[in-house]
Amino acid sequence: MKKNKNVIIFSDSHDWHSNQLKKELKKLNCNVSCLSLDDCFIDTKRKKNIFIPGYKNNLPDGCIIRTIGKGTFQQITRRLTILHALKKLRVVLFNDINCIEKSTDKSMTTFLLSHKKINTPDTWVPEKIKIAKNILKKLNKEKNYAIWKPLFGSQGKGIKVIKNKKLKLNKEKVFYLQKFENKKIKSKDTWQDFRILVCNKKIIASMIRENKKKITNIGQGAKPLSFRINKEIKKISIRASKLVNASYAGIDIIKDINGNFKVIEINSVPAWKTLQKLTKKNIASILVKEFLTKIK
Repeated sequence: MKKNKNVIIFSDSHDWHSNQLKKELKKLNCNVSCLSLDDCFIDTKRKKNIFIPGYKNNLPDGCIIRTIGKGTFQQITRRLTILHALKKLRVVLFNDINCIEKSTDKSMTTFLLSHKKINTPDTWVPEKIKIAKNILKKLNKEKNYAIWKPLFGSQGKGIKVIKNKKLKLNKEKVFYLQKFENKKIKSKDTWQDFRILVCNKKIIASMIRENKKKITNIGQGAKPLSFRINKEIKKISIRASKLVNASYAGIDIIKDINGNFKVIEINSVPAWKTLQKLTKKNIASILVKEFLTKIK
């Protein structure tokens, strides 16, 4: 590997994760810039047709994408265009834009999981509220209920458990409804799921997320627990990461009432701060070294 690679970390708010990546990149003699995607824009008067702060006549060797950032549909589309343009200009993206698009849109993720016969909960994504209410009505008759999630979201924000057909129209006018199948741990009176961090088709770290509430994200108050990963979870996690061609990914898995493991999400820009507390491995170092192998 050549020295002094020029690397950008893209995030709308550079936090602990950016700092960890920056520290590991600098150890390997990389020049690091911390930018946001809204700092960059298409400029056809420039040699490369793109403006990137600090890159007047050249391009970075690679970019690590931590967040796309909040914004309107047009803002998000424009930022994704920046990533598509960088890929076209042969800048290495970690993760690749195609991976990010497939996993950021939960409806596409679910379609791909189901299409490739990877276990995932029954899911419906209509726009019409009448159709959404009929789906909930049928679930109620079967003594089941649904989780409603924003198509684009993280940390459990905006997720609602819906036990009846009383569904209100939301501003996005999209209803991502997933059959709630998470098994309650009766001995503890808690719900739990599994977060598995995969890098280069290998398991890097894992944890159980346990909560008194049905929503088991760490951002919603869940507690992390260590556990020894079994062959079944390992297999389904690696299959899920391969599905979106992820260089690294956080795979969220539940265990249903029948004891089956099901993938509920694939995160292409996963956080690992909590996972880092449960492992002696230097996660940022592992990710950075994998990223740099992709730069020629």
